Amino acid sequence: MILSIPLLAADHRAGTVFAITPGSRRVAAPHAWLAEHAGALRLPTGDHGDWAFADDRGGALVVAGREGIRRIPIAIPAEHLAAAPDGRHIVVTPGLGENAEAWNDVVTVVDLADDSSVRFRTRVGEPGVVVVPDRVTGEPTIVLRHREPGAIEAVRLTDALSLGAHVPVLRGTLCDDLADDGHGDVVDHGSGVLAVATGRGLERFAVDDGVPVALGVLPWPVEGRAFFLRRAADTGHATGVLRGGSADPSRWPEWTNAFAEIDLHTGASRSVPLPPGLVFRFALAAGIAAAAVIHPDGDALVVVDRDRARVARTVPLPPLTSPPQPGRMPWDAVDGRPAQRRAVAIDPATGVIAVTAGGDAAIHLIDGDRVETIEMPTPMDEGGHLLWPGGSGAFTDPVGR
Repeated sequence: MILSIPLLAADHRAGTVFAITPGSRRVAAPHAWLAEHAGALRLPTGDHGDWAFADDRGGALVVAGREGIRRIPIAIPAEHLAAAPDGRHIVVTPGLGENAEAWNDVVTVVDLADDSSVRFRTRVGEPGVVVVPDRVTGEPTIVLRHREPGAIEAVRLTDALSLGAHVPVLRGTLCDDLADDGHGDVVDHGSGVLAVATGRGLERFAVDDGVPVALGVLPWPVEGRAFFLRRAADTGHATGVLRGGSADPSRWPEWTNAFAEIDLHTGASRSVPLPPGLVFRFALAAGIAAAAVIHPDGDALVVVDRDRARVARTVPLPPLTSPPQPGRMPWDAVDGRPAQRRAVAIDPATGVIAVTAGGDAAIHLIDGDRVETIEMPTPMDEGGHLLWPGGSGAFTDPVGR
């Protein structure tokens, strides 16, 4: 099986990132605990690096490029990552870590041109983040998405970069026309439009002369809502898997799923039904999407033909040794072991799809109906994290995935 470039596979529980090819495996970033919720960034090609992620134990943004690995200090635990349009500045917002309640309010802004960082305090509560151009002034603007109560806050990037030491409080202009349950952010840098996934729909905003303004809510095209959004670079649309069905997470085998693609400007949408069960995240490439569906009756990789809005093929996956259990929340530990799931990635040049087997120390490479399994030296607990960082046709998404 041929891969265009090595696949990056992070075992965030074991603190190692591997570079994988069918015939070899090497450590790409040792002693690095990828912040799984914040994910990783493909950066625009250039001198600043090719990919980046937050080390949630070492307190650093790990950046890889032609000169190797760099580590830039950041505040942790990290919950979200977002890059400015040119990829030079990256914003990291805080999460809970191993704590039951939100407690951290420290945002970090990293300048990859000189490997420096500055920090400021915002509102506690795991804010989402994107960086958008102001539609009036063109200035890069940090947009924080708050929950409970829902709000959008706009902070000029230059204001953050000019701060001094001692982590001062920095407040921006607020728009409170946002549902409290926001989870999932996407941005179109070309138009300056950003969108947030909520129970009300896809809520759109922009920043005009420093002020965040609501642009209206696009309804979800089918039952349910998305919790994870990606921007498709080939169409410019927001994409997500809509989860419907019971609000009781212990009944996750009954959850309905549908892949949806939505035009941020016109609201036009298409959706493709997927099998029921647990879909954690999905992978995206030109013309296709892929999702691993976990279900007690059998797991499967579902490949979506985005151009024709239909399922292209379904590939059965070898079962997980310790899958989520019906009647229990799917993210709860089982018999003292971490909750297991699957991560997915698509090689942008060859179309090969990688799927992890959480807890089973394995990655499955799928090309058509052919499945090849790579044994890993660490368990890949919780499914790990996968990234094809570049190569021909790779999407550069400015929000961590």
